[in-house]
Amino acid sequence: MFCNRLVFLFFCVLVSQHGYTQSHSRELVVAVVYSESLPFYSYDAQTQSEQGLYTDILRYIGKSLNLEVRYLPTARNKIDQDILEHKADAGFIAKKWLASPNSFVLSGTVFSYNHAFYGLEQPVSNTDVLANVKGKSVCLRENYRYPELTKWLSAGMISPIYVSSHTRLFELLQQSRCDLIYTNTYRATWTIDSRNDQRHVFYLGGLGEKDEIPLAFSPEWSPKMPEVNAAIAEMHRSGEMQRIINKNVGLVAINAP
Repeated sequence: MFCNRLVFLFFCVLVSQHGYTQSHSRELVVAVVYSESLPFYSYDAQTQSEQGLYTDILRYIGKSLNLEVRYLPTARNKIDQDILEHKADAGFIAKKWLASPNSFVLSGTVFSYNHAFYGLEQPVSNTDVLANVKGKSVCLRENYRYPELTKWLSAGMISPIYVSSHTRLFELLQQSRCDLIYTNTYRATWTIDSRNDQRHVFYLGGLGEKDEIPLAFSPEWSPKMPEVNAAIAEMHRSGEMQRIINKNVGLVAINAP
């Protein structure tokens, strides 16, 4: 009788673990910055719904892989940690922003954009970017890495002012609390089109580096990567990715004017 109970309990544990594994394998938990905003990700507490570039892309990937997508709001500098600690499975994050890239499995490029300077004064014709930004204050996002600006920051060519959210970049620029902002062209395109600020914002140029954004997964997702990459490739091949970008960023989703 005792042996039979042990066998029964062991069987129950196996069934329970198997059920958990199956349930977990059908879910993709994606870490997103809690202060993130459109065009990338936004959560409406009243309707309990998400929208943005991330959600449209992941809806397609989730459907292709038969996965339910769930979002984990977190701090910008904790995305890596949350994935490695298995609180999340993946996050949209460029390789150069990862503290230990070899600890992750990266998908193919999902989308890409440039970073550029924006200001309230029209750039002088026939001058390079440095001529338009040298000696000025620049609002930057805290907890972000800007390796392309390291030389200029170290030499004091530009003075950084770090802010807590992307929305604040444009607010402080309009308030003249910084001379310039430096942000990605997707966010700038959407924000400039949607804010209707009285003071016009000018594109001043970038340094020519393109940020290629993959999905960074925990190593446990390695077996699934061929399917993930196939879904991403099909989105690009079919034009679905560009349609999603145009819908969320604007019909002029550009890397430069």
